[in-house]
Amino acid sequence: MNFALLTYLADCQPKVRFELEKFSLDIEEDIKQLRELGLDIVVDSQNYCLVANLPLLNPQQISTALFPYNIHYQPIISSTNEWILQNIPSLKKGDLCVAEYQTAGRGRRGRQWLSPFAGQIIFSFYWIFDPKKSIEGLSLVIGLAIAEVLNVQVKWPNDILFDGRKLGGILVEIANHKNGMLNLVIGIGINVSLPKQTEISQPYAEVCEIDPDVDRQTLLPKLIQHLYARLNIFEKNGINAEFQQAWQSYNAFSNNEVNVLTEQGAISGIEQGIDERGYLKVLCGNKIQMFNGGEVSLRKKLQWSKFKHFNRAF
Repeated sequence: MNFALLTYLADCQPKVRFELEKFSLDIEEDIKQLRELGLDIVVDSQNYCLVANLPLLNPQQISTALFPYNIHYQPIISSTNEWILQNIPSLKKGDLCVAEYQTAGRGRRGRQWLSPFAGQIIFSFYWIFDPKKSIEGLSLVIGLAIAEVLNVQVKWPNDILFDGRKLGGILVEIANHKNGMLNLVIGIGINVSLPKQTEISQPYAEVCEIDPDVDRQTLLPKLIQHLYARLNIFEKNGINAEFQQAWQSYNAFSNNEVNVLTEQGAISGIEQGIDERGYLKVLCGNKIQMFNGGEVSLRKKLQWSKFKHFNRAF
């Protein structure tokens, strides 16, 4: 992929061919490769234009809404998390990186995170904690904050769901920065309105299904402000009873029969919410078992049964 060419097209203004020749030795081949990534590039005579799925974000307005935090807006980027990791020495707590498209976005367990151009909310931010305090359950705090703003559901440990389909994801990374604090990079991706031809390997949802008139320019600051408020409460109170109750009210699997997929195999039971560490509680027979987010994957039992039946058919 020609990163320089894509970056030049990222303002979505028509560009004449001779301008693009500064960035490409073979314009037709480079445009073909960009289109294969799902990018909509219109060619009209000698004009080339990248088409945004939604109006581009206005970084000045976002900066004003989120003052005093600094906003780095880069329409095309390899990864917003990576940008924060590389620039931590010059950042302060709460500073953000916002993008329209990631070429190397990633999710939990190193999975690729697809990001069609200007069809999602994509941002990462820098946050610090007192190293003496536990951050167990942090991803639950982030998920709940998003669910409260969008009025959707959470799936333990860090998925955002609407109508049982994935609306967004969260990636938390620890940064190696020697300042006596626990340094974190928190990345969030939320589907807002994706092109119809978008290919994602699992059922996905979009914010436009909830609000057809959704405006990313308004939604992004609202999300971040509520998220930071939730994080500040978490720093003081941890996963207390009030938080556990709030999280349970948005829990997509609350009191459902589930399979917890561990390295040792599947464990069946009734999902019972979370404890003060953010661990998953599952009633197995007459005993509550606890599971840590780093070691398991959660599935509704109905889905798992269908999957086993599907496997037996082939």
